[in-house]
Amino acid sequence: MRKSIKLFAMGIAALLLAGTASNAKASGKLKYDSKSTYEVESLGRDGDGYKVVRLHGIGDTEEAAIEDAMMKAVACALFCGFPSGGDGVTGQTPAIITDPNAEAANKKFLTEFFKSDYKKYVVVSTRVPTKASSKVSKKLFKVRIGMDVSYDALKAEMQKQGVIK
Repeated sequence: MRKSIKLFAMGIAALLLAGTASNAKASGKLKYDSKSTYEVESLGRDGDGYKVVRLHGIGDTEEAAIEDAMMKAVACALFCGFPSGGDGVTGQTPAIITDPNAEAANKKFLTEFFKSDYKKYVVVSTRVPTKASSKVSKKLFKVRIGMDVSYDALKAEMQKQGVIK
């Protein structure tokens, strides 16, 4: 009986994660989501305008899961900001886009930006321990990984494009 309950619970968890992954993709392309909340952990910052964070990504391959984590890191910087955290990170890092109408007013630019340009502002971190990867179902990987987000450069680009003032 206990084994049946455990298997049932694992099946439900896999379905929920699969639903999350399919929402992140549309026609095989990742999509950003400004309405989401992200499980993000602040790990540090440096004098060059980088924020070091850790978050998870989900995908049908480990590489796709890492790409999902990269997109989530940039979307989090733009729409949510980063929480305070370890390694002397005190105080929350604010969201770059704070105007609730900015996303709608700049939808075309943001859609194009999240097709590939976002990758200029995030890299897998070499400052934090290696990634933790797990296969949560036959076709789904979940990766928890550190990212270096070029927060200041991302903010400057949003100003240059007129998304923020």
